[in-house]
Amino acid sequence: MDERDLVKQVRAFASSELRLNILLCLKNGEMDINDLQKELGGRNTTILHAIRDMSDSSLITKNRYGYMLTNLGKIKTSLLENVMSVFENLEMNPDFWLNHDISSIPPEILERLSMLFQSDIIFSDPSTPLKCHESLVSMLAKSKKIFAILPVLIFPKESDIFINTLRKGSQVDLLITDKVAGTLLDENGMLSSKFKKSLKFENFNLRLTTEDIKLVLIVTESFVYLGLWRHDGVYDVGSGTIYTGKCAVTWGMQLFEYYLERSTNIGEGVLMEVSSKQKLSTFGGAQAVPCTGQGPNPAVVDTVMLVEDNMGHAAFIRRLFEEGDSKWDFHHVMNLRDALRWIGENKDRPFLIVADYLLPDGRGLDLARNAESPMDVGFPLIILTGFGSEKIAVQAFKSGAMDYVVKDAESMLKLPEISKRAIRKWLEYKGQKSEKDDMQGSIRLNDAESRQKKGRSKCSARPLPQDFPSPLSPRTLTLR
Repeated sequence: MDERDLVKQVRAFASSELRLNILLCLKNGEMDINDLQKELGGRNTTILHAIRDMSDSSLITKNRYGYMLTNLGKIKTSLLENVMSVFENLEMNPDFWLNHDISSIPPEILERLSMLFQSDIIFSDPSTPLKCHESLVSMLAKSKKIFAILPVLIFPKESDIFINTLRKGSQVDLLITDKVAGTLLDENGMLSSKFKKSLKFENFNLRLTTEDIKLVLIVTESFVYLGLWRHDGVYDVGSGTIYTGKCAVTWGMQLFEYYLERSTNIGEGVLMEVSSKQKLSTFGGAQAVPCTGQGPNPAVVDTVMLVEDNMGHAAFIRRLFEEGDSKWDFHHVMNLRDALRWIGENKDRPFLIVADYLLPDGRGLDLARNAESPMDVGFPLIILTGFGSEKIAVQAFKSGAMDYVVKDAESMLKLPEISKRAIRKWLEYKGQKSEKDDMQGSIRLNDAESRQKKGRSKCSARPLPQDFPSPLSPRTLTLR
């Protein structure tokens, strides 16, 4: 049968809404004409005419008590349900599939997408950008098996998510790319402590791939998490979607195993070697960023310290910064005490602080230490809060903060740009203060010189006593 004949069959199968509804009614068992009429409405003669056509196509057969699907009818009805499931889910969240890169999903697995849709779905929207990520963290804590592909870190390096799961005896198989490996080292070229501890567990399996994978995948025994890159090549932090159920898990494992076969099992030694090479490569690229000459260059301050006790919010903010154009050197602590210690250890280099207003041991504004201007703070400071309070905003600006950001969808997504703007303004203030200090220094110096010249001119104008020897015409003193 050629392609044209197949198209005719598909058209005949799906051309009538009534035929499709009859097939869906009969999928659960035998029904007579009266039952079908009650379920579908319309005339019995119209329904019988449709049944006769489908009987001729061997989709329906007449039994002693009514009509039922043939084996061909059951198979095609099952396919029809899958197609309807795909259509339904695509309509629920069309932007997820329309505006993202799906090239990393192999065609043979993309064809089975209906398996993914036979489940309950949790996805974020503009009003709740962290909903899916927070659900993911909560669900991972209860999981006994975790299979993950992470071409980008969606959790902080010092996160307890995986190590807590390992301590409970759960199996964790993690597949990372060489690009991610470069982000696992700190300034001293050492692996993050939590990741290093994870490598010592026998139930932890780490694999590496050099492929440029454009998706984040986490599969457990009960759900699948899928995140995608936008078409512009940037990972979309708000794209993560959770699919629950056995069919979704089966689909997720097929995708995980596809890349598992293309990866290599590695230990700490190989990881350190790959991480060091990748970090050096990334660092070299960061040094090549040219200055445009249009005002102070924000790249001068490229270190960000986030002070945030909510791990879900911290991971979301980290992803916002790390997916941007700038090569941010990102750090995270969870309380005021650790933030103050970090500031003390890094006081000789420029940095930006983004701090939550409410912290377990104080307030983010406590980092300003009673300052009255941004220059008194000593570094650009941005305050985050979940409460859109005008009182807090006024307090933040009076304390020397550069900006105040409410944790809503629109503001959070703009946080990297807000940070660049805060850095630019802070550098302008710093430059103005430096010019002012130089000007005041020049004025003081000029005043001193003027007073000194004035003193000398007064001395030269005063007539010398007759018995005072002139340096130009020395006199001989007469002893009396």
